[in-house]
Amino acid sequence: MEYNTDVHTVLLSADYEATEKLKFNGGVIYNWGKAEMDDLSSAYFEGTQPAAFGYDHGLAFSVWEDNSDLKIEEVEYYVGCTYDFNDSLTFNVNMSYTDYNDDDPYLYDTDGDLLLVNAGVTYRF
Repeated sequence: MEYNTDVHTVLLSADYEATEKLKFNGGVIYNWGKAEMDDLSSAYFEGTQPAAFGYDHGLAFSVWEDNSDLKIEEVEYYVGCTYDFNDSLTFNVNMSYTDYNDDDPYLYDTDGDLLLVNAGVTYRF
């Protein structure tokens, strides 16, 4: 059995300090992945009786090869802002948007997008 996987990631990011207290960041992440199984055989089960409930091992192995194919493409954009009120108190806001495409669904279609927004307060003592 042979299982081939290719994964590629590119990340571009930037930070900008507008003032001593105000900082911005942002970037883009691109992920691309592909995987597939080749040369899968049911040689292990040849000459043996299938399970009593009629399970066809040869059919199961032939389907596995196609079901193992994966092909995804994902792009994430993110931005953030941090403001230091003083040495002890910081406020931050971050947002990210992800677009996910599954060009060869495995069990079900997982295409979609996701928007996340979060905010936080840090107090150092």
